[in-house]
Amino acid sequence: MAKPSSNSLKVKLLKKNKKDEVSKLQETEFKKIQFFTKFQASRYGFYRRSDLKKEKVKKIIGRVNPFLTNINSSDPLVMSIKGITKFFIGEIIEISKEIMHRKNDTVEWVQNPIQISHINQSLKEVCRS
Repeated sequence: MAKPSSNSLKVKLLKKNKKDEVSKLQETEFKKIQFFTKFQASRYGFYRRSDLKKEKVKKIIGRVNPFLTNINSSDPLVMSIKGITKFFIGEIIEISKEIMHRKNDTVEWVQNPIQISHINQSLKEVCRS
């Protein structure tokens, strides 16, 4: 019987290690989510499901820098800008919710959504820091 090559064993070990790393990340994420309030869990669900379209990000990049108009949609630059933007929007929403709480406005997500005044103030706070 043929002996498996060392390359195939390495590939199998790498795949197994990658799966173990992913499962550890999922486990730590799950532990964090367990301590969320109902509203935080709802917002986190919206955050996880949200996505920016690659073509729209590519279009904006092309408008900001005309030398990048022919950039490929699967380029790492497009992917990283999508990630940074999603993170930034999430932070703005969290700060806006804190501002709502400080102003004694309601913090319930569905009944009273974030107002433009809360977003404007959160942007000012982000720009100051």
